[in-house]
Amino acid sequence: MKIICCLLAAIGCASSLPAAPAPADFAATRRIESRPISSPRLAEVRLDAPLLAATRNGFPDLRLFDDSGVERPRTVEPLYATEPRTSRAVIAASPSELRELPGNRIEARFVLAEKQPSPDGLDIRTPLRDFIRTVRVSGSPDGQAWQPLVENAEIFDYSRYMDIRRTEIALPSNACRHFSIEISDASEERAQPLVRLVQEGGRDASRAFDLLRTPFRIQGISFWRTSTTMAKASPVLQDWPHAGFEVTNNPGAQTTEILIQTRMAPLTRLTIETPARNFQRDATVMAPDWIRGQKSWRTIARRQLTRVDLPGYARDDRTIEFDETRAPELRLILRNQDNPPLDIAGIQARGPVYRLLWLADPGAAYQIAFGQDRVEAPSYDTHAIRTALEQGLAPERWTLADAGEIEIPGRRFSIAGFFSRPAVFGSLLALAALALLILLARALKASDRTDE
Repeated sequence: MKIICCLLAAIGCASSLPAAPAPADFAATRRIESRPISSPRLAEVRLDAPLLAATRNGFPDLRLFDDSGVERPRTVEPLYATEPRTSRAVIAASPSELRELPGNRIEARFVLAEKQPSPDGLDIRTPLRDFIRTVRVSGSPDGQAWQPLVENAEIFDYSRYMDIRRTEIALPSNACRHFSIEISDASEERAQPLVRLVQEGGRDASRAFDLLRTPFRIQGISFWRTSTTMAKASPVLQDWPHAGFEVTNNPGAQTTEILIQTRMAPLTRLTIETPARNFQRDATVMAPDWIRGQKSWRTIARRQLTRVDLPGYARDDRTIEFDETRAPELRLILRNQDNPPLDIAGIQARGPVYRLLWLADPGAAYQIAFGQDRVEAPSYDTHAIRTALEQGLAPERWTLADAGEIEIPGRRFSIAGFFSRPAVFGSLLALAALALLILLARALKASDRTDE
């Protein structure tokens, strides 16, 4: 009987343990520095790198408590903002004349359709690869009096050596309705930037002049005009500090591997910093994965990184974008092929700004608690928070106490949190019930022997 009473008492104690977590159940807490308010307000704090480094994906272990230790409903989301975005619209135009001119030149004339606005640029469409041509554009209001709009523009394709192509020409502001596009051979002087590019790659520079002699063919010319509109809200991005990176060159695989300590920052893009010029590399970004306790890597993005700095043409595209990823580290692999490895001077990591929002009460103080491996994701009633955001109410922006003032301890073990977990409590209850059944069976057998 004493054993039964002890088991019942244990079950009673376990069931009385608090299911709600307390600040002491988490690895660390940080005070929220508030401002005086006279009525309930929608408030927010921005999450910083030290906090993100100590929280799990999805933020199940990021909780908000008031000064009484009561957990308060909150929501965590990226910060969004509207921004201007440029788009293009095709301007209708019809060809009026196409003729060959002395000196291996081609002239094409076009007339804008009625009520079409003046174009901001044009695109010379051609199926050809590996060419260089010089273009002159003139305009006229009536097709009689012509004025030069663009002199000595270049269109080219360097596919034989690098994935670089330009067939578009921007036009100055004008009120012309008629346009003349004259395409002619480029001089050998125009090929010199390509010659230097080919020489840097260790190849025969004389072949660069072949691009001057390629017969040219026009597939069509289209006109376009740009317009700027306020785009749908998109996440606000910021630079996230990383904890360093390690570069490993693998001559056998002809790759450069960069291992970046990203500290669980929410990243959507990486940019390499290098003094190198005139290069193009295939790049792959990989994130860690755990399968049956074994670490593996999964690919999250592939892209070409390019930097070209030539007279008359410059392109700087050293950024690779990917879906938002939070991981302790990322791998960036560059495929060098037969080219020398790039000198990696730095890595820039960018991603969305995150904020925590809640309804703050006058006179109340708040703190956040974070860092817990076992706690489940909370389920809050956030209807009032969502309604305030949908109504366009601007949150009161508060700040987190400096992370440098807080000692971040290791993960804490909470006996209350452990026994309040459903799996643990259910197992304890099942064991207690089994023990009661065994004791009851023994008691019945003892009772039968006494009756005999």
